Amino acid sequence: MKQNHNHNQNHKRIDHILGAVRAGELLNAWIDALMADDHLSRAAATRVACERLTAGSPWLIAAPGQTWRLRDEFEPAVGFAPRLARVVAFRRAQGAHPRDGTAAVLIADAEHAPEDPIGWIDIDDFATCYTIEAWPEPEPS
Repeated sequence: MKQNHNHNQNHKRIDHILGAVRAGELLNAWIDALMADDHLSRAAATRVACERLTAGSPWLIAAPGQTWRLRDEFEPAVGFAPRLARVVAFRRAQGAHPRDGTAAVLIADAEHAPEDPIGWIDIDDFATCYTIEAWPEPEPS
């Protein structure tokens, strides 16, 4: 079995989780956002979005209802770092100053109490410790 040495072995590809069409829609939405918000050229925005989505960056993809798996190199801790975390909420950074709030993810234990939040985890710590496991199906239109 061939494994990508740049990722944790339990890392799942975003297109396998979402399907090709939804992954493409997400990629295009982020390309547009990076061009508008960060004033990147289409080529630069595409490169950044592809790199971050391929890496499963929670900066781009974290959303309520998702399930994330604790990476193999970390031990689960009850009430702090569950083996499977459910994203309850995502808080984007509000500004450059620390008092403005940092980006963070509110998690719950997906296996034992998926509706009861454990607490907020900084987005960088979340990215280090967790990898995307499952994405909820979109609501029917």
